[in-house]
Amino acid sequence: MKFERSEENIGNRVFKGALFVAGGRFVLRLFSLVNLVVLGRLLAPEDYGVASLAIVVIGFMQVLSDMRVNSALIAMREIDERHIDTGFTINMLRGLLIAALLFIFAGPIADYMNEPKLEDVLRVISVVLIFDGARNPAFTMYQRNIDFSKEFRRRVAATILGSIAAIVFAVLTKSYWAIVAGTLFGRFTEAAFSYWKIPYKPRISFREWKVFVSFGGWLTLSGILSYFTQTIPQLLIGKYLGASPLGYFTIGRDVAQVATRELTGPLVVAITPGLSAIAHNTQRLRTAYRKAQAVILGIAMPIGVGTALMAKELIAVLVGAKWLPATDVIVWLGPTLAFTMIASATDGLAMAKMATRAMFNRALFVAVVSTPVFGLAIWQGDMITVVYALVFRMFLQTAVNMYFAKTLIGDSFFSPFTSSWRSLIAAAAMAAIVSAVPASFTPSDPEYVVLLEMMPRVLLGAAVYVLAHFVLWRLAGRPDGFETKMLEVSGIALGKLRRFRRTAN
Repeated sequence: MKFERSEENIGNRVFKGALFVAGGRFVLRLFSLVNLVVLGRLLAPEDYGVASLAIVVIGFMQVLSDMRVNSALIAMREIDERHIDTGFTINMLRGLLIAALLFIFAGPIADYMNEPKLEDVLRVISVVLIFDGARNPAFTMYQRNIDFSKEFRRRVAATILGSIAAIVFAVLTKSYWAIVAGTLFGRFTEAAFSYWKIPYKPRISFREWKVFVSFGGWLTLSGILSYFTQTIPQLLIGKYLGASPLGYFTIGRDVAQVATRELTGPLVVAITPGLSAIAHNTQRLRTAYRKAQAVILGIAMPIGVGTALMAKELIAVLVGAKWLPATDVIVWLGPTLAFTMIASATDGLAMAKMATRAMFNRALFVAVVSTPVFGLAIWQGDMITVVYALVFRMFLQTAVNMYFAKTLIGDSFFSPFTSSWRSLIAAAAMAAIVSAVPASFTPSDPEYVVLLEMMPRVLLGAAVYVLAHFVLWRLAGRPDGFETKMLEVSGIALGKLRRFRRTAN
């Protein structure tokens, strides 16, 4: 396998990689959307609540012991087979250990969360930790070299099989075991495909363990704190308010990020190895980071704002009117998630600069400030106050990320705004005009009627956003940014379409 990487044509390679990741995310989201539609109608809010708690616990166990092997393999300047072997050994032992611990302590965890059903779910789903630990780290070499084609195939296969398993079990059991089955099948497929047609098979070795400990130690601590602040809303809602409110929160959060994270996520993933490849060139790194953030926010803002504007319609179409109590969650989280994309590539920037201790300090600050806010929110005994606290935490995280980026590359704190202000104004214009158009939503209407009624507002919003964006761009003197990248992509797509037509004729 190729362990070295090229610094040539980073921008185009990152964008090509992002397209592959986007393709995988599109398929993933398509089947996740099918899952959402089917499971939302077959399962009760309590089922979603139980499954959500189990996944949160699994995630925390993983973060608690994660040495960030894959991140290290991508970020390090030089690696060889010894690093692959050591990374595999660390991950495998970690997976076995935390799976055993989760199996043993499933009962006490369920008791603490006041949810008896959680015990059996945790013991079954602990197998996921073994699957994850057995993955082949050599697969990461493709991502290190900004080649995401094989990751695309792996994610597609895992998503399809996991979705099929979830739907089949939902029809058979009509319980939370459907979500458990989908998770198990999907993660097993991801592990299996990390070996399929991969030329290097890792062996047991501890030769480079010091490298991973020195790189991953601070990242592990940072990951624990970050995961805690991200999942504390679910933990508090599940423990103090019950499984049903947690089910509404989970559905609302999933709908709020159904498009934003899946369309911008590919760029965030693809840019990390790209930034690592040019980390030694600060000026080039600064320019690449600015442009990446402008493109990410330009895509995210209309989606997040549009999701909030169409919250009731989206719930009715996707999961049914019984989930309408989740509307406020979507209204608050949709635009907030989109805005946080203004500093979404900061982790990739930190990895590129190997600033792992600074990442821990950042996570510690956010956790210390936001945890008391969540405590006050749950004291009010209302799900929506926890959502408000989550919005506060997300804005706090964004401000901290912007300051973090400033210190890493010597840029201005307001640099993300100077690169992306047109996206913010265009999204505000879109929200103002679409809000002024009356919505004829009726919960009892069939889904296809709701969909047809919302489409004119969706098209209007898209047209206003695009028009406002390009008017502002021309007034600003056509600077290099989101608009130039979109024109470049459009030109490439049209060129390929013309060639296809000529070939077909």
